[in-house]
Amino acid sequence: MTSAPFTLPGATTHRLHGAASGGDYLIDIAIPDSQPPPGGFPLVLLLDGGGCFATCVEASRRMGRRPDATAVSPLVVAAVRANGAGSPASRQFDFTSAKADRPESGGAPGFLAFLQNEVLPLAASMASLNPARRTLFGHSLAGYFTLWTLAHHPAAFRNFAAVSPAVWWACDSLLQTLATAPLSGQRVLLALGDWEEQLPPWQLATKGAEAAAKRRAERQVRAGIEQVAALLTSRLGRDSVRFHLLPEEDHASIVSAAIPRMLRMACLV
Repeated sequence: MTSAPFTLPGATTHRLHGAASGGDYLIDIAIPDSQPPPGGFPLVLLLDGGGCFATCVEASRRMGRRPDATAVSPLVVAAVRANGAGSPASRQFDFTSAKADRPESGGAPGFLAFLQNEVLPLAASMASLNPARRTLFGHSLAGYFTLWTLAHHPAAFRNFAAVSPAVWWACDSLLQTLATAPLSGQRVLLALGDWEEQLPPWQLATKGAEAAAKRRAERQVRAGIEQVAALLTSRLGRDSVRFHLLPEEDHASIVSAAIPRMLRMACLV
């Protein structure tokens, strides 16, 4: 019997150094084997790509076989991941606005510049893309970065999917900026698992459960996301903003559950 590393057909990996962010990254890109539609393929850009790239690609390909039934058509999936271990400190820097008491924070502007100036041009050099059909997908701290990008640079993408976004990082300033941002035509998907605010049954009796429950109560994640959803709905309209509270999903499992919903949004014209 012989063995070989598993590969994802149609996907390639590229190494980039972020001139603006200062980090080293791997960019995974999967291109459909079909002809692009008029104007080019939609693009989905995944943050924390090491944890969701293959899942998203396989979901898009499966759903893309029957666009009449799924509302998902062939699209390009690109993902960004740290070139190395990808420590929590590097994530905290890249995905956050600056906080005086958090020295390893505040890298969001540089990281967005890296996405705009290096990652998006790389993807565009490999496939025919429609610049008006770009989607940014982020989870947790990357979900906060997704909303930060919407607030500060709303024209960078058409669609924004923020899954379990860590709005507790700077909820008040995020809301203030979203209230005055030049929003027009963006679509937003927000998702949260109903086992994220309260502990799931299996965690109640584990060590550290009490501290985890206290931390979740202090962060008031659902309340913060609902505030963001209400504000964005008032500015963009009910048809452009979706908030999904997904039953029996936790902070990890919600990523897979949210991807099909994001793909449908990404394929809207």
